[in-house]
Amino acid sequence: MNPTTTDKPVTAPRRNTIFIKKNLQLRYMLLIVMSVLCGLAIMTFELTATLSDLFDTYPVLIQPIYDEFGSIAAGFFYKIAIYLLFVVVISAFLSHKMAGPVYRFEQTCKAIAKGDFSQRVHLRKGDQFMELQDDFNAMMDRIEAEINQQKKNQ
Repeated sequence: MNPTTTDKPVTAPRRNTIFIKKNLQLRYMLLIVMSVLCGLAIMTFELTATLSDLFDTYPVLIQPIYDEFGSIAAGFFYKIAIYLLFVVVISAFLSHKMAGPVYRFEQTCKAIAKGDFSQRVHLRKGDQFMELQDDFNAMMDRIEAEINQQKKNQ
């Protein structure tokens, strides 16, 4: 082992911004929110159809529910709004865990394309693409070793 190297793992810098690759993250968030809205629309349609069938079958028993429907619906929509806000926040967090590594890979590839073969990808704990990071870094170790070997042979 080389005495000048340390065994300390290299840590990736902390990212302080939520939107690192805004376009990618917004598309991902939109996909999640739209799928949740579709699920809510289907659920609302089913609930409305069921209540309508119940009202047709038992109008006297269901009438008090329809009389209070305005206040029930208002509470329901407030809860849905809070739920959607929660979905947006969670999807922003999840997209951040994906976009950050993509950004890090892009920056590392740009540096390597400029000739700096010592560059490696260092992701944060909990980020996505950790296996890709390991494979990429192993590939770059191999490439750098081959380049150094060719330089020695010249």
